[in-house]
Amino acid sequence: MDTIKNKKQFIIYIALVAVIAIILNVALRSIFFRIDLTKNNIYSLSESSKTILNKIDDRMVAKVFFSENLPGQYGNTKRYLQDLLEEYQAYSKGKFQFEFINPTDQETKQQARSYRISPVQMQVVENDEMQVKNVYMGMALLYNDKNETIPVIKSTKGLEYDITTAIKKLADKQMKTIGVVQSSNKINISVSNLSQFLRQTYRVRRVSLDKKVPGNINTLLINGIEDSLSTEKLYNLDQYLMRGGKLFIGQGRTIDQLNQGQGRLIKSNIYDLLEHYGLTIGRDLLIDKNCGRIQIRQKRGMFSFSNAIKYPPFIIINNMNKSNPIVQDLEQVRVFFTHELSAKDTTVNFVPLLRTSSNTGSIQAQRLRPNRRMMMQSGQMPATGMGYNLQPNLEEAGSSNPAMTSFPLNSTVISGFRQGPATSYFSDSLKYAEKEDFMKNNPNVEMLVITDNKFFNDDRGGGIEEDRKFILNGIDYLMGETELMKIRSREISASPLDDLSAGQKKMWKWLNILLPAVLVILLGVYHMKKRKDEQKLLEEIYG
Repeated sequence: MDTIKNKKQFIIYIALVAVIAIILNVALRSIFFRIDLTKNNIYSLSESSKTILNKIDDRMVAKVFFSENLPGQYGNTKRYLQDLLEEYQAYSKGKFQFEFINPTDQETKQQARSYRISPVQMQVVENDEMQVKNVYMGMALLYNDKNETIPVIKSTKGLEYDITTAIKKLADKQMKTIGVVQSSNKINISVSNLSQFLRQTYRVRRVSLDKKVPGNINTLLINGIEDSLSTEKLYNLDQYLMRGGKLFIGQGRTIDQLNQGQGRLIKSNIYDLLEHYGLTIGRDLLIDKNCGRIQIRQKRGMFSFSNAIKYPPFIIINNMNKSNPIVQDLEQVRVFFTHELSAKDTTVNFVPLLRTSSNTGSIQAQRLRPNRRMMMQSGQMPATGMGYNLQPNLEEAGSSNPAMTSFPLNSTVISGFRQGPATSYFSDSLKYAEKEDFMKNNPNVEMLVITDNKFFNDDRGGGIEEDRKFILNGIDYLMGETELMKIRSREISASPLDDLSAGQKKMWKWLNILLPAVLVILLGVYHMKKRKDEQKLLEEIYG
């Protein structure tokens, strides 16, 4: 290698390095890339976000109101947010811009309030004292004459989803509409939590089947029909599907009354309608060894205590159809009091989505007998007619239900997607076929079904994060709005471990106990042998 021999060569060398650096910087200005080795690439902007950024046809500005010197994790959240916004800016080709504002004076505080961003109280340590301060951690996105606000950003979890959702809502010229059907007064239906998430990207309105479903309803959400619908309601639902409307229905066959340890079998003409469209919901209640827990109170002598035990009707689903985009990135869904879903025959285009495990069982409907003790405790009237014994198997407490411990069945489908041609349920009815706006067939009826009767409720799937992702993915798929599905599933809350047998658990237990001791002994033997070898070598050299 040549050496620099004089001052002139040194100056030329420095100049060449500077010129090369400038040329490289100019050439690489338009090139942006990063390598992300994390699972699901959670620290890189997703392809879905990049696609939505392409919808922006004018300048969009993100005003980030974030206080300075935030403690611990909130400081990390701010740095992550800045990195994320830099990626949005890089991929938007200059259309997305952002600025950080530290609200310290009245003008900036008033500006934050105008975007519905309020301060939050936080404990911080200043001058060795614990103090409560009002801090700002929010962001407003401005686009044309519209704005969307994320009022509080306390965590990095789901942050890209929140930002991209807000960008999509601003960039979309027309929002689609979801109709939520109040299916029965007898079932306590509250979907306000789910509706809050749906309103991030869609309009949500209540719909009654007493009259014709409005034409601007793109997808209909129906939760738990408990009794038979009037012919007019059935007709309005049927014609909605004939006009090209999409249906997402949570429909099982069980009305649970856990306080009485029983569940009533639903009798409804909704099953006739579904069967006409090629879908059959089984009568037997499914149970599974892979299940959640239920809190029960037990008495032993004078003492009463609460205990959490496994309850097979609360099924945890880990068996997804990985070839379907609705569920391919999900890890877990929880269902309650569910039934088998199957295609009526081979002519139906049916795609299974969720299956139980290979340790599945079933409970057959039987004539219900009033449980007077539980009725007195719950204060409710007992279920009558046909139904299911839902009592957990507690032999030590004198409450035996062997059906809850038997799992002889293989994996069973409990949710699926139906599409393809269909004729009207009323095509053979002269009364309805003669109506002026009657439609006899539709070349592509799309219907998503899950056999949980209260799946969209706030106290069921609507309130469980994993289930909510499945619901939102299903609605996006029916709506044809699939950009957000990939982002929504990038951060999965549940990563369950595989179940181990008793023998495997015992093996790992003793391995954890004995292996460290064995390694220490081996290390000691190695060092002892090494010292002896060194001593022997010294003796050979020095006698």
